[in-house]
Amino acid sequence: MVKPPTEDRRDRLGREAFITLYVVGNHFTEQLDDLCRGKGISHPQYSVLWVLCLSDEPEGVPMGSLADGLLNRAADATRLVDRLVAHGLVTRTPSPHDRRVVLVRATSRGRAVFEALTAQIKALHREQWGSLTQGEVHELTRLLNKAFWSQQSLAPGESAHVAAPSRK
Repeated sequence: MVKPPTEDRRDRLGREAFITLYVVGNHFTEQLDDLCRGKGISHPQYSVLWVLCLSDEPEGVPMGSLADGLLNRAADATRLVDRLVAHGLVTRTPSPHDRRVVLVRATSRGRAVFEALTAQIKALHREQWGSLTQGEVHELTRLLNKAFWSQQSLAPGESAHVAAPSRK
């Protein structure tokens, strides 16, 4: 019988953390997607409504800002906004100050969908994180941010080699 290769404890913990994060993330995302589908929109479309409804711009948000803040490509923002316009949830108009700029603004119907969905999502998040204390959710968020941002300064293909924290 062939003995499986031994696995370093740090490697095993890293693999277990990744698998757990992946499974939980997929499950939580599916729950969020279901809520959005219940309102006839997708999660990315909800993200557009989020930016528009929380914006301080009374005339609307420039299309370029939507693309910069939410997505990888301007074509994605255009596609999402096109669908929201078709559903009567947002409007798209030229800027009165610069005709090259297209402004996007939520309609009253779009705001109503956003507000109803946001209430459902907040309730979902309370349920999703209900078994954790506020301190634990804060610590989890801090650790996930630390893992993410430690990777951001690396060149493609590089991996971070973060030393384990000392135990004092």
